[in-house]
Amino acid sequence: MIGPFLAAWVVASAPAAATQIPGAAPVTASPRPEPTDGPAAGADPVSAPVPAAEQRLGDNGDIVVAAPTREVIGSQVRAATGPVSQNMPLARFQAPVCVAVGGLSSKVSGEIAQRMLEDADLAGITLAGDRCRPNTMVLFVDDAHAEVVKMARSNHRALLGVGFNARRALLKGQGPAFAWRLTEVRTREGETNLPGDGPPTFRVAVASRVNQPVRQDVITAVLIVERRAVVGKTSRQLADYAALRLFAGARELAGGGLDTILALFGTKAAPPAQLTAFDRGYLRGLYTGGANAFAYTQRGRMAGAIARENEAGAAATP
Repeated sequence: MIGPFLAAWVVASAPAAATQIPGAAPVTASPRPEPTDGPAAGADPVSAPVPAAEQRLGDNGDIVVAAPTREVIGSQVRAATGPVSQNMPLARFQAPVCVAVGGLSSKVSGEIAQRMLEDADLAGITLAGDRCRPNTMVLFVDDAHAEVVKMARSNHRALLGVGFNARRALLKGQGPAFAWRLTEVRTREGETNLPGDGPPTFRVAVASRVNQPVRQDVITAVLIVERRAVVGKTSRQLADYAALRLFAGARELAGGGLDTILALFGTKAAPPAQLTAFDRGYLRGLYTGGANAFAYTQRGRMAGAIARENEAGAAATP
């Protein structure tokens, strides 16, 4: 269970090289939907996949691969965020991040934790430092689904505050990885709701049509992964995957679109070795600007950041 894990979590404090998890060929499973409380009023549907990039023959007979268009990028951003309410900002961390990893060797767990902190720093997320209380947890177990079922039946504290629909989605999940985040609606200044019965009520001084008066803060984030699924993966791959799932709330993607670490447990034969241009832009874009922006504005920032990452990568290629 997660209880003993939290008592012996590992947080790395120095950079470490990526270690490949030893064993037989990697075991993968079909992707499953990210737990969600379901689309709220005003939620938009996830767009169908769009081809990642155009290919054509150049004048000299070489194959020319064009950069992905904003339509392609935007489609994959929507697929990764899933259905969201346009009346509610996308959730992100406001409190400093403290990462805990358990279930593997201390060496590998430390490498994963350190890499996740580096990814958080890349996105501009504040780090909690040493001797912190974990609010971002990754646990490797023998049977991830059985662990989630056990936690749900015992009403484990790690699931407190997770909605009914999100729990149901977790219990129906089939993949080797299960992720969820506990979020809280606060004012744009970070104040919690006013005391009293009934729906949450906030005191907001200024109204705006450009930004929302509230934001969604991530309080805790948990990822549980089956050990057999990580065989053949590197600690860097596992850390980057966990960073996208927990810091950004991204869903798993099966592959076939833009290259992304979110396809680590998907159907792609050779997943990326680390964060891709899509992944870096997704993280950076989400944490750019105010946390109380409309969801479509945040998605636009993410698509723009991904496009800039692609341009920077193309410029660096000889």
